[in-house]
Amino acid sequence: MQPAWAQEPQISYKFSHLNLRNGLASNHVSAIMQDRKGFIWIASTALQRYDGSNLLTIANFDRVPGTIYYDDICLCEDRKGRIWMGAPDNIQFYDPATSALKALKVDIPPSSQGNIQCSHIVEDAEGVIWATTQEGLLRFNDSTGMFEKATIVPGAERLQMSSAITEDHEGNLWISGRQGIFMLDKQRKHLYSASHNPRQLPVFSIATSVRKFYIDYRRRIWIAARGQGLYCYDPVSRRLQSYPVGEVFDITADPDHNIWIATDHKGIYRYDNNLDAFSVNIRAENTDDLGLHYDFETNCFLTDREGHLWIGTDLGVNILSLHNRSFRMMDHRTVFNSTTQRLPRAEVTDLLQTRSGDVFAGYWGQGFCWFNAGLELKQHFTHNSNDPAHCLPEPRGLVWSFAEMKNGHVLVGQENGFLSEFDPEQGKFISHYNPRAFEEQTLMSMYVENDTSIWVGLYKRGLAHWNPRTKTAEAYPQLMTNLQRQTSVMDIVPENDSLLWLATSTAGLVLFNSHTGQVVVKESFSGEQRYVNNITSLYKQDDTTLIAGTDHGLWVFNPRRTTVKPLKVNGLLFDEWVLCLQGNGKHGIWFTTEYGFYRFNRQQFNLETFIQGDNIIDNNRKVRRRILPLQDGRLLVGGSDHFVAFDPAVLKVAPPPPDVSILALKALDSSIQIDAAIDTRQPVTLNYKQNFISIEFKSLQYHHEKIRYYYQLDGLDEDWVNAEGLLIAKYTNLPPGNYAFKVRSVNTAGTFSANTTVLRINIKPAFWQTNWFRLLILLLVAAFIYIYFRARIYFIKKEAKRRTLMQQRMAQLEMKALRAQMNPHFIFNALNSIQTFMMKSETEQALAYLNRFARLIRSVLDNSQLNTIPISKEVNMLENYIELEKLRFADQFDYKITIDPAIDADFTEILTMIIQPFIENAIWHGLLHKKEEQGKLLLTFTKMQDRILCTVEDNGIGRERSAALKQLSGYTHASRGLQITRDRLSLYNSRFNVAASFDIEDLFDAEGQPCGTRVNLWFPIAED
Repeated sequence: MQPAWAQEPQISYKFSHLNLRNGLASNHVSAIMQDRKGFIWIASTALQRYDGSNLLTIANFDRVPGTIYYDDICLCEDRKGRIWMGAPDNIQFYDPATSALKALKVDIPPSSQGNIQCSHIVEDAEGVIWATTQEGLLRFNDSTGMFEKATIVPGAERLQMSSAITEDHEGNLWISGRQGIFMLDKQRKHLYSASHNPRQLPVFSIATSVRKFYIDYRRRIWIAARGQGLYCYDPVSRRLQSYPVGEVFDITADPDHNIWIATDHKGIYRYDNNLDAFSVNIRAENTDDLGLHYDFETNCFLTDREGHLWIGTDLGVNILSLHNRSFRMMDHRTVFNSTTQRLPRAEVTDLLQTRSGDVFAGYWGQGFCWFNAGLELKQHFTHNSNDPAHCLPEPRGLVWSFAEMKNGHVLVGQENGFLSEFDPEQGKFISHYNPRAFEEQTLMSMYVENDTSIWVGLYKRGLAHWNPRTKTAEAYPQLMTNLQRQTSVMDIVPENDSLLWLATSTAGLVLFNSHTGQVVVKESFSGEQRYVNNITSLYKQDDTTLIAGTDHGLWVFNPRRTTVKPLKVNGLLFDEWVLCLQGNGKHGIWFTTEYGFYRFNRQQFNLETFIQGDNIIDNNRKVRRRILPLQDGRLLVGGSDHFVAFDPAVLKVAPPPPDVSILALKALDSSIQIDAAIDTRQPVTLNYKQNFISIEFKSLQYHHEKIRYYYQLDGLDEDWVNAEGLLIAKYTNLPPGNYAFKVRSVNTAGTFSANTTVLRINIKPAFWQTNWFRLLILLLVAAFIYIYFRARIYFIKKEAKRRTLMQQRMAQLEMKALRAQMNPHFIFNALNSIQTFMMKSETEQALAYLNRFARLIRSVLDNSQLNTIPISKEVNMLENYIELEKLRFADQFDYKITIDPAIDADFTEILTMIIQPFIENAIWHGLLHKKEEQGKLLLTFTKMQDRILCTVEDNGIGRERSAALKQLSGYTHASRGLQITRDRLSLYNSRFNVAASFDIEDLFDAEGQPCGTRVNLWFPIAED
C-alpha cells in the first residue's frame, strides 16, 4: 500500500545541533536516550552524558581511534538507574550511583565471545533484562551477574532472535527473528510465530528481520522491517498496514502522538494521526545552520520530556522543538506559493498591519517585506534599484519603524533621517523625505495624530513633528534643553489633544505639551535599589494606568496620583529588559523580553509564561521584538532573524521548571561520587580535609528559558541564596558536622520547581575534633591538674610534716630545756633545805627530807621526758614537794588537795610539772612571810565542761607585800619560774593547737587588805 500524503502548509523547522565542534565524541550517532533524571545519553564512538551545556564521556567504544567504521550501540535504562550498553564485542552497564562501568560475562562459546553483536536491550515489567545478539536471545541473571541463554525459548528459534525487541502493554515480548517476528506471551510460556500462529495474526506474515518496534498510545505496533519499509499493526482490529517509505532506522512519537520515522537518505517523516497520513518530510539542508544535517542517514530518535525531538545522524545530533505546531516561523527558509522570493535573514525591527490587512515587516539592513493578510509575500523592498518608486533611499536598507496614515499610506522610518511614504494600492513609494529637522538620525517611533500631524521619535535627538500635507518637519530642541541631556524617544502614547507621553532612553517617562513644546512631567522610577530612566515601550490601559517597559522590568504608573509600582515575582523585582508591550483585553498585557514571551495581568498583578520553543526565545540582543495583533486573532512576534505567527488561544501555561539536578560535588578540586547519596537520601561523607567544597547544579532543560536558582546550606546559610546565574555554590573551611544542601529553580513567572533537591553532606571531624577526643583531653587535663595538685599537696604536706617534725623536735628540745632549767631550780632549793637541817643538827628531819627528796627526784626523773602526765601522778609528785617544803619550814602551813569526782585522775593528763612553780611561789612568797596565823595552801582540780580548772590558792601576804619585802631585803635574783611556765604553755598550745592558760588573782579581805593569792590554770581535757 502506498503511503498517504497530506501536504502541510510550508513551515520552517528550526534545528539546533550538537557535533564534534561542541564536544561530541563522533558525528556518527547510533542511539540517544533520556534517563529518569533528565540527562541525555548519546552513543557514538563513546557514551556521553549531556546536561544541556556540557558533554561528559562515560565509556569509549572506538576500538581503532580515527577509523571511518562505526559500530551501532544500543542503550537502555533499568529501574535501578543503570545505563545498559550493547556493543558488537560486549554488553556492559554504567551505574551512576557508583560511577562503575562493568562489562558482563555471557554464557556463550568462547569462540563467539568477542563478536556478540548486541542489537537491542530491554527491561520488561518484571525487571528482567533481555538482549538480542548474534547468539540469539539472552537473559540477564542478576544472581550470577551474567547473561545466559533464554532457555524458555526453544534453541532453534532462540538463535534467530538477533534484532529488535520490545514489550507491549499486555506484557508480551515482540522479538525480531532473522526471517520473521516472534511473540513471547506475558507468562513466558508460549511462543508465537509464523510457524505457530493459531489465531492467524497477520503480523507474523512479515518475513524479514525488524530494526525497530514502536508501540504508540493507541497500542498499535509500528514495525521498521528491513528491506520492506514500515508496517503498522493494530492488535485490536488485527489490521496490518504497510508504508513503502524505504529503509526505516528508528520510530518515535511527539507530544501530540504523531509518529516520526528516521530513514536512509530520505530524512525524517511525520505521520499525522488526525489526518491518518504522512504530512511532513524534512530532508537534509546541510548548508543551512538551522536545517536538518545528515549525509546519508538519520539513525535514531529521542522525544524528551520537554517536547524536543532529538535526531541522531551521521553528522551529529539535530534538535527540533515540537512544543506547538501552531507556531509558524517566517524566516529565510519559508517557501511561498505566489513567489520564489525568500525572506531576508536579518533582525526584525518593526511589524505593522494596515486596515486593509496587509502586513509590513522591517529588517535591519534588509529593507522591509510586504505581505498580504494570509502572510504570503507580495514584495521585498531594499536599496537595490535605481527606481525611487521601488527602492528605499537609505543606502543600507536600515528600516526601524512603520506608521499608517489616515489615507492608507504607510510611512517607513529609516536611519539617517529618511522617511518614505508607501502606497499599498499602487505598490510603490509616493515620495522619500530627508528633512533637516530629523538631523540625519534614526526614526525610532512614529505616532499618527491626524492628517497633518505625525510625531516622530528620533535617536538621541528627542522629538520631531512631520506634516504630511505641507511635507515639512519641525524639530523640538527645547525637549533636550529641558531634559539637559541627549535622549532617544522609543515610544509615543497620547494623553489628550495636546499632551504626549514619551518613552525616553535616558530621561525616564516624559509628559510633553505639543502646543507649548514644554516638558510638563519628568518621571524616573526608583525602588528596589534601582533608579530606572530607560523606558523602552509604553501602553496606556486607561486614564489611571500607564504601563512602562524598562531595562529593569515592568512598571505600572498612575498619572493621576503620580505613583509607580514595579512588577515583582515572589517578592523580587522582575528584572528583565522589556522590549515591547501590546494590550490583551481589558486587563492583560503581552510583552517580550530577551528571554521570552509573557502575559501580565494588571488586575491580579501577576505574570504568566508559556510553553514556547526557541522560535521565540532566541534573542540575546536587547533590541525591539515587536508584538503585532493580527485581524484574524493571531499574534506576530519579531525575532533576531525571523518573526513568528501563532494563535495565542492555544498557548499553554508553562509548567514548573524541572527539579534541579546536582551535577557534581568537588572537594578540594577532587570529584566526589554523589548519585548514590542523592538516590538513597544518604549523606555524602567527607573527611575533615575535604571542607572546601563546590556544588554544581542545573535544571535539565534543553531550551533557553531563563531560570533562576536559589540554594541554601542548612547549618550555614541563614536564608536562600540567589545563584545570580552562576550555577555553582562554593563553601570554604566548613567545620565538621552534618549539612543539607538544598537547591530549587524558578522560572520568570515565579513558578518554583515542584521539589527541592537535597544533597546531604557529613564532614567528619579529625580525631582531635571529636567529642571523645575532647573528652579524653578534658579528662587528661583534669587528671593532670588532679595529679599536679595531689603532688603539690603531697609535697606541701611532706614539707609541712618535715617542718612540723622539726618544730616538734625543736619544741620538745625547748620544753626539755625549760624543764632542765626548772629541775635545777627545784633541786637547788631542796639542797638548800637539807643544808639548813644539817646546819641545825636536825638529823631526823634531814633524813625524812632526804627520803622524800629522793622519791621526788625519782618522780621528776621519770616524768621529765614526758610532756603530759595523769593528774594522779602530778598530784603525787606535788605532795612530795609540798611535804618537803612543809618539813623545811617547820609546818608553817597546811595544805589540802581536792580532785573533782567527775575527773578520772588516772586517765586525765595535764602538762608535766606545770603547777609546781605556782605552789613554790605560794609557799615562798606568800605563806613563808605569814606570821600571824597558820598558812593554808589549797590545790583544787575541777572539771569545767571541756576543760580542767586547777586552782592554787594561799592565804599568804599577797604579791604586793612580797615584792616590797623582797626589795627591802636587797634580794636581786630574778625568778624565771613564771616566764618558763608561760613559754611552756605557749609551746604546748602551738604544738597541739589547744588553749591552755593561767591567770593570777590577788585576794583581799573585807578591809581591803591583801589576804592571799589565787592562781587559775586552765587545761584542755586530755584523756589517755
